[in-house]
Amino acid sequence: MAAQRQSNDPQDIEDEEGAIEESIEVSGVPLVVWAARLSLFLLAQGIIVLGSYAYYGFGTDPSRFGPGFRLDPIHAAVIFVWGLAGSVIGFFMPRLSISFMLAFAIFFTLFAGFGTFTADHFGMKLDIMDNLANWALALIAWAIGIYALWQVCLYEEEEEERGEGEA
Repeated sequence: MAAQRQSNDPQDIEDEEGAIEESIEVSGVPLVVWAARLSLFLLAQGIIVLGSYAYYGFGTDPSRFGPGFRLDPIHAAVIFVWGLAGSVIGFFMPRLSISFMLAFAIFFTLFAGFGTFTADHFGMKLDIMDNLANWALALIAWAIGIYALWQVCLYEEEEEERGEGEA
């Protein structure tokens, strides 16, 4: 900002600061949108594992695959669906990112809970590492989703205060 301010009028200074804040807000991408976009990695993992099963046969033992890809076909399909949904939302419908993140958190909390505390794994072969990964995904999703909701609430409070100050 090499340009000098034309006047020292407080109203002009306030308008300039408001324009700067708006430009930063518009050009930035919120954390929750990046988190939804990161589900692209889940999509890739699901595609690779399901493609491997399609090639080698769905009766293949998951331990034959490399680390990070030792998912059974049902688990790979679940990962694929969540990865596809998150990628579409993150890249094409970012306004739904908070809802996606909270739904993701709820699902993976239930998924990890059933995998850890019950014998019913919905036909999937979940081991300790799968359950730990699901718990980690759930906790990260909760943290990001709740943080995004908190930011929205703060923004709405600021807007209300601005609205009352103008009236």
